[in-house]
Amino acid sequence: MLSSSTIQNVSPGSLCDIFNLYQTKPDNRGRTSWTKELPENLVEPAEGAESSSYAIIVRNIKCYDGRKSLTIHSIVLQSEPLKKFLTPVMAGYPGLTMSLDRIEFSKPFKPFVHRWEKFTAARESEQDATTKEHVDLLYGLLESELHDTISRKSDLILNGVVTHALLWTLFQPGDIVFSVLDNRPRTFICGTGDMDSRTGTFELNGKYIDFDGDKFGFSTYEFQLEAFEGTCPITDLSVAPLAYHENRDAIEKELLLRGSLWESLKGYHYKQYDGVGKGYLFGREVKLNITSRIVIDTAAYITFNPNEELHLSNTIAGELSEVQRMIATPMLRGYALKDKKWLEFFVDNVTDITWNAQAFQSLVLPDNQQHLKKLILAVAKSKSNGLEVFDDVVQGKGRGVIMLLRGPPGVGKTLTAEGVAEVMKVPLYVLSAADLGTSPSRVEERLKDVLSIVPKWGAVLLLDEADVFMEARNSTDLARNELVSIFLRVLEYYEGILFLTSNRAENMDPAFESRIHVSICYPELTETTRRQIWMQFLAAPNVEKFSNEQLDEIAKLELNGRQIKNVLRTAHLLAQEENTSVSYEDVQTILSLRSV
Repeated sequence: MLSSSTIQNVSPGSLCDIFNLYQTKPDNRGRTSWTKELPENLVEPAEGAESSSYAIIVRNIKCYDGRKSLTIHSIVLQSEPLKKFLTPVMAGYPGLTMSLDRIEFSKPFKPFVHRWEKFTAARESEQDATTKEHVDLLYGLLESELHDTISRKSDLILNGVVTHALLWTLFQPGDIVFSVLDNRPRTFICGTGDMDSRTGTFELNGKYIDFDGDKFGFSTYEFQLEAFEGTCPITDLSVAPLAYHENRDAIEKELLLRGSLWESLKGYHYKQYDGVGKGYLFGREVKLNITSRIVIDTAAYITFNPNEELHLSNTIAGELSEVQRMIATPMLRGYALKDKKWLEFFVDNVTDITWNAQAFQSLVLPDNQQHLKKLILAVAKSKSNGLEVFDDVVQGKGRGVIMLLRGPPGVGKTLTAEGVAEVMKVPLYVLSAADLGTSPSRVEERLKDVLSIVPKWGAVLLLDEADVFMEARNSTDLARNELVSIFLRVLEYYEGILFLTSNRAENMDPAFESRIHVSICYPELTETTRRQIWMQFLAAPNVEKFSNEQLDEIAKLELNGRQIKNVLRTAHLLAQEENTSVSYEDVQTILSLRSV
């Protein structure tokens, strides 16, 4: 080291040397500082050239349990034959790399406790004399140290119980563990488990298979087992090795079938769902009862819920193995069309859709407009079949099919869109002005989101009561003018099938005329069309036959299709309460209430 006088003449940072500082002892307030003086009573390190020659290094510490003065703190394996011997014994155990020069194990020597039977069996079958000698050395060391733990573990398991202190001995990394979450059986690949010294809670992680919209991979679930006194039956634990479950075979079979179904639903699927759906509001889980058609689409779910991005490890190419199917999550992610929410769905509540082939045919139009049904369906199917009938000269523009349905409420405008989607067997995405809001930036963002996802699903989009976006612009209402301009601009690049419904299309902005491919006007219902609608609804099960006179009587009432539907729905509720079929008297009762 250079003298102080020499250093004074050297510019900062120019000396090619190292300046060592040493931490001082803490003062009475726990504070330390740094000094250039070597600490007092400095002891030379024990592990060096001499210790490197030994097969095993054992580090001992004082023991205060009354039975022995020293106990092993940790061991270091340096023997090549020993490391080679242990490689298959410890294969797959997390945190161990058997190819290292020195491998350290600390008390309570979890890998050896978990793999004790495998270790002793391999020891018995070892033939090489040198390896056998080294293995016996390690065995003698560990057997005396772990004898009590292994004996107590064996005794507890024999009786089907466990203590809180020895929970860790039960959970071997790599084993399949069983739990019940959300009232459904689940299995996981056991990871590492440790006791929280502060709370006494045993914390265990388990790996399961999930899907991020692109690939399968492993995700982690954290279990917490609270402290308990005495012993607890293993099968009463909130999570336990599957090997101890009395219905192990049945559980494996059930979860394998469920996992196979879950795997088959990766990507995009249009299904029916009846059950609990899980959503998240401000980071908290919310459960909703859902009866709706759904679109299963994990990629879209993550796109529209960026705060719930999945991070998977060890991604999997190709099909899942049987074990991977068994540990797969039961959750699917997608969109509930009726509830208009992105949710998680339980795979066992997903079913195929029962299509209503008669929905479109039940649409009631005057006799001179019946041909319009064929026109609407032909135009919609041309887009679904990839026929660019209306393609624009500018790339990406004019590829959508936009149909305007005009008329008063309850004459069949919404039913038209529903019927087309049903015939084509595609989702119907319903959007209203209320869903979009009135803020121009919000409207544009929401529209772009919807118009990007609907064509991907091959869905029919219904924008109900779109008048606010189609009314003619004027010089006084600048805010609404901006909404109309945004709507026009976004529609120009839409590539799917869109139905617009309007109650007052006579005030439509002229710019829309060039963007609408088919415009249909639905007239007010006549007595004849109302009679047809009544007959269709009265053809449902549990409805008494109405006479021609009764049909003529109710057809005279100036009700629209939606009102007729609501009258009969209420009449059904009344009949159910009385455990009878819907009668003419029930209908009259409901109609009389409307006039009160």
